Amino acid sequence: MPHPALPRRHLLLAASAAYFGLARPAKACEFFSSHLRIWHPWTRSTRVDADTARLCMRFDEVQKTDRLVGIETPVAAGVRLAGPGAQDLPLLIRAGETLALTEDGLHLELLDLQQPLQIGRSYPLRLIFEFAEPVNATLNVDFGGLR
Repeated sequence: MPHPALPRRHLLLAASAAYFGLARPAKACEFFSSHLRIWHPWTRSTRVDADTARLCMRFDEVQKTDRLVGIETPVAAGVRLAGPGAQDLPLLIRAGETLALTEDGLHLELLDLQQPLQIGRSYPLRLIFEFAEPVNATLNVDFGGLR
């Protein structure tokens, strides 16, 4: 004869699974502030003597306009905005829009690299915003060499 609490336990397990199934889990390349998503910060591997590297990522699900005012990473001494129409930081991220930083377009450039960036490695990356809290992310080195 089945234990009387067994059906109740199954019901609670099913309800818990349904509840937690509604919450969208973060993927390995997604990072969130209180009002936007940072999708897949990445760069290419660099030569031993390289001074700079292009940093690409996408900002989306932007609920409130904000500005990226800085980036900190142990692999570079600084960062600047580069590409067509680039000015200097801060980088405006408008509510309701998607902003893609790409190799061939607007992107961030890591300056004064402290070490070569090796393919397959990941490095700490901290994004600093004007209004949102800083976001601790991961910089992935996904591809070999410069294009």
